Amino acid sequence: MSLGSGNNPSAGDSAGKVLPPEVLIQQAYNAAVKLLAFRDHSVFELNRKLLKREHSVEAIDGALHELIALNYVNDTRYADTYAEQRLRKGFGPLSVIAKLRERGLETHLIDAALRNQNANWAELAQIQIEKRFDAATILSRENRSESRLARFLAHRGFSASDSLRALKAARKSVAS
Repeated sequence: MSLGSGNNPSAGDSAGKVLPPEVLIQQAYNAAVKLLAFRDHSVFELNRKLLKREHSVEAIDGALHELIALNYVNDTRYADTYAEQRLRKGFGPLSVIAKLRERGLETHLIDAALRNQNANWAELAQIQIEKRFDAATILSRENRSESRLARFLAHRGFSASDSLRALKAARKSVAS
């Protein structure tokens, strides 16, 4: 199959003729390539977006098969890249897991992507605390301040245990 140019996704042209499956696959392929030009997508995301653009399930399956064969779409690569991006932005593992699940990735791919990061989540949480809060807030033992710090880290996707370790380390770092 030659995957070059194509038109809008429709089952027929202006004269009402039914387009051959190859043409419909070509149209779905072209639409997917346009989406991939902006950013990487998971198979699930592309499938959902192409369905929304009213491509047939058969055309989408054919296009995705070709994109996967050409390695234009790779869920393992996508999971690793996305996890790395979220980590660099200071998000914790719970946030990364939730976002990757939203994008339709399987649990084993998510787990592997997190393992590949070799992240010290408590250390990352500590960095986020020190970037966001002043020394007085970090050192404060008031419930209000501690709750604020805990909510901040929970919102960024850190576990309670990582948050506690991070707060302890941040207090030690700020106090010295």
